Amino acid sequence: MIREAIILEHAKDKDLLDIGCMGRTQKYKLWPQVKAVARSYTGIDVQVPTSPDVVQGNMETYDFGRTFDVVVAGDVLEHVSNQGLFLENIGRHLRDDGVLILTTPNAKWPTVFLAPHPDHVLWHDRSTLTGTVRRHGLEIRHFQYYFGNKPHYNFFKRILTRRQGLLMICAKAPSAKAGLYLDR
Repeated sequence: MIREAIILEHAKDKDLLDIGCMGRTQKYKLWPQVKAVARSYTGIDVQVPTSPDVVQGNMETYDFGRTFDVVVAGDVLEHVSNQGLFLENIGRHLRDDGVLILTTPNAKWPTVFLAPHPDHVLWHDRSTLTGTVRRHGLEIRHFQYYFGNKPHYNFFKRILTRRQGLLMICAKAPSAKAGLYLDR
């Protein structure tokens, strides 16, 4: 799975913050693998935590009082009420040489208009996601489409789902490193 391999590659020997971690399923066994390779693992979720390394909070405003090498926001952005506050707060918690791995469903994928998820407040396509992250102090290092979050798709499902999700790896923009956000 492309998404999982990228996350594991970036997590190795790093201090990692996982946003929205309580929604993760153990079915695919990614998060125990991330915890096994990361130097440190911290999670945050609005749900009540079931693990001592997870805090309950809202990433739009929560202050950890520290920074991280890697921040993962996997399929979280579309649930966030104020995406600008969310991204700016991630920027404050990201080390100057750190990365944000951001995934979200593709707004140009048929399930968005055929069967939208009731908890999603805003959908992005490549253009709107690019503009949003740049507006809030991040620069794009890597972008790709990826196929869903299932452990295996046969050949035909891979063709049908190849642009189902958006994956971006971002870093602080030079102006954000200086404490200046582009929209202010």
